[in-house]
Amino acid sequence: MYSERKHGALSQARKKLCGPSNMSIQVRGQFEAILTHKEKVIKHPVFVIPKLVSPLLGLPAIKELNLIHTVDAIQTSDTDYKKLFPKVFTGLGKLQGAYKIKLKESSTPVALSVPRRVPLPLMKKVKEELKRMEELGVIAPIEEATEWCSGMVIVPKPNGKIRICVDLTRLNNDVCRERHILPAVDETLAKLSGATVFSKLDATAGFWQIPLHKDSVPLTTFITPYGRYCFHRLPFGISSAPEHFQKRLTQMLEGLEGTLCHADDILVFGATHKEHDARLLKVLNRLEQNGLTLNEKCEFAVPQVRFLGHIISAEGIRADPDKIKAIKQMPEPKSVADVKRFLGMVNYIGKFSPNIAELTGPIRDLLKAENDWTWGIQQQQAFEKVKQELSSPAVLAQYCPDRQTRVSADASFFGLGGVLSQLQPAGEWRPVAFISRSMTPTEKRYAQIEKEALAITWACERFQTYLLGLDFVVRTDHKPLVSLLGSRLLDDLPPRILRFRLRLLRFSFKIMHVAGKNLITADTLSRAPLEENPSEADLKREEEVKVCVDHVIQQLPATPTKLAQIKKAQEDDEVCRQLSSLVRTGWEEKKTAPPHLALFWQYRHDLLIAEGLLMKGNRLVIPGSLQKDVLERVHQGHQGITKCLARAQMSVWWPGITRQIKDKVSQCETCVKNSYSHPEPLLTTLLPSRPWQRVAADLFHWNKGNYILLIDYYSRYIEVASLTVTTTKQVMEKLKAMFARHGVPEILVTDNGPQFAASDFADFAKDYDFHHVTSSPHYPQSNGEAERAVRTVKTLLKKGEDPHKALMAYRATPLASGASPAQLLMGRNIRTTLPRLIFFFWKKKEKGEEWTE
Repeated sequence: MYSERKHGALSQARKKLCGPSNMSIQVRGQFEAILTHKEKVIKHPVFVIPKLVSPLLGLPAIKELNLIHTVDAIQTSDTDYKKLFPKVFTGLGKLQGAYKIKLKESSTPVALSVPRRVPLPLMKKVKEELKRMEELGVIAPIEEATEWCSGMVIVPKPNGKIRICVDLTRLNNDVCRERHILPAVDETLAKLSGATVFSKLDATAGFWQIPLHKDSVPLTTFITPYGRYCFHRLPFGISSAPEHFQKRLTQMLEGLEGTLCHADDILVFGATHKEHDARLLKVLNRLEQNGLTLNEKCEFAVPQVRFLGHIISAEGIRADPDKIKAIKQMPEPKSVADVKRFLGMVNYIGKFSPNIAELTGPIRDLLKAENDWTWGIQQQQAFEKVKQELSSPAVLAQYCPDRQTRVSADASFFGLGGVLSQLQPAGEWRPVAFISRSMTPTEKRYAQIEKEALAITWACERFQTYLLGLDFVVRTDHKPLVSLLGSRLLDDLPPRILRFRLRLLRFSFKIMHVAGKNLITADTLSRAPLEENPSEADLKREEEVKVCVDHVIQQLPATPTKLAQIKKAQEDDEVCRQLSSLVRTGWEEKKTAPPHLALFWQYRHDLLIAEGLLMKGNRLVIPGSLQKDVLERVHQGHQGITKCLARAQMSVWWPGITRQIKDKVSQCETCVKNSYSHPEPLLTTLLPSRPWQRVAADLFHWNKGNYILLIDYYSRYIEVASLTVTTTKQVMEKLKAMFARHGVPEILVTDNGPQFAASDFADFAKDYDFHHVTSSPHYPQSNGEAERAVRTVKTLLKKGEDPHKALMAYRATPLASGASPAQLLMGRNIRTTLPRLIFFFWKKKEKGEEWTE
């Protein structure tokens, strides 16, 4: 009997069926089914016929199943799953049924209207990746206004490609989660009893295979230098995505024997190869019916698998030794301090064992004042027995997905440690698994805060079997990580921390700070890590982090000579040398810091070292010997306090730089001499929707010369050209040159000067296809943008010794929005004489906002 739930939806029959006497048979439709006979497996269409009493097998199927033997027939027992199910192993799938993101009633939309800057060398790769995602149906351009609009972060990959990540931090704050209850581990493992053959299936970009409901699409809007896009598939980074994906997988495979789902893995098993193969074929058929595709990571017909912290094979089910490896292979203490630390951990996690006090006796004897330090046979035997007890069922709890879960992680100077714990029915927290490892030589050079972030990231990834799709708590004794790995926006993170945060996006956790004394187990494990070679996965992730940091350095718009000069000056500066040491080893209490370093205390968590350069976030720390020269460069162009501060905030830093810039500008004789009082206010203009859409032009006279000025309303980018004569012809030639550089605007605004009122200029506007708008003759201030720009340029020319440097400084200086005219117009910042990190992101600026200076 046909069932849509069991066999899938019917499609239109592609063949005409005839009965005896060539009489036409009515057909409701057809579906694809797996037919088996002995070792032969085929996929064949099945026709559904109303009122058919008994199922009939057609001649084509009889032949394919080898029910009729011919001389030339070829029979094989091998099953090529990819050939049988090409749709399942090709491309990106699309599941049936759209997912609707539910928001809290108190949600407040947040929208960026200016894209975060993308370094010029990556612009082409960004465009290619956006095109690839669009061709896959994952994203699409969007023109209409949306209440939500997020920023985009670009992450370089070791293979030279990039990954586009959308910062959904603020949206996630308002997303309602859906709880998917997982079955108890004991119940799940019981189903695996007697299994000997296993296959693990992994979905291709699982979240992207779930279509988004049309009402949810606008919520995922993000802005790029190439316009705004929105997701039409469930994006990575949505907090509710993991549990929804697992729920969909569970529902999809419901009713199939020998099949289990956990996180994004599908496990198929059987007592024999024949049973396993039959079950696997049914699973693949169900996946094909639902539109899910698998990637190349799938394992077929293997004799052993790791699943839910256990190893399952023909020998039975046993605990995964990796859960307790960090304890069982922990090296013995080498000093009294090591003994104290070890016993502190034992007392914390061994309190559930009645034997622990007796077992630790010989080790505790070492702490007695009358005893000398001697690690002998008795201590070694006791040490091994204690480790055995800590990894026994008396201490170690069985994982249960419906219990409160937390991950504790810590980092020493040379190792990482982590503990997965769960709250038991009696109200106590008990460990489920322990992990530790030594750092690689590269990781040992990280700043201490980066090591702590690495410990959390590595621990969550190692425990991902238990954590994916689950709400849990991360505990750290490094308080700044609460915001760095929690609430802070992605574009406000140093490069290494950013990479760790992106790796954590697939987990759903809250991070909390605890005192170090409450993190004793993770701390002890990090100080006695397993001495073994890093895994291939760890090395790959380390390379990804290195690529991100290298990319920041490579994008410095300063010459190698200038960077080398700054690096050498930092190495020669005593303060910078001590700061670099503290960054690597960690800061003690403020009262213990030397007076000359106290100024850096409040910024200690933002200091880092990248390729030997000391930085505060993405800004270079300038040593004392170079501060005077950099201060002069910041004030180059003699701009005001606000704009000089904005230039400095893009690139350079030292304690007190804000006060020094204010003093520099207020005491500058040139600036004071050329200060002026404001005339009648000019009219403000609403912001256009994109750069170079609306521009304004004006002529002005300065220092015995005539000039034409052009300003873009959106970016405030200014072009200036000298005029030998002020004729319409020469004005048009200068404008043509500017249009050749930046393109033809839609609207050009001018006053009613004779050059712009001439018929030749009207023909020019028609030929170049732009709309020419003139200001009111009775109120010339209505051409406010050009009038204001003329005033700005005259001020720059008066103050600056080199007018070209002055214009360059203006174009590179951030406006009130946080982005410079060059960034807004060209999607990049121009290099100036001021050393600067290009890894600078734009701030929020709303469409329709009035410009102010």
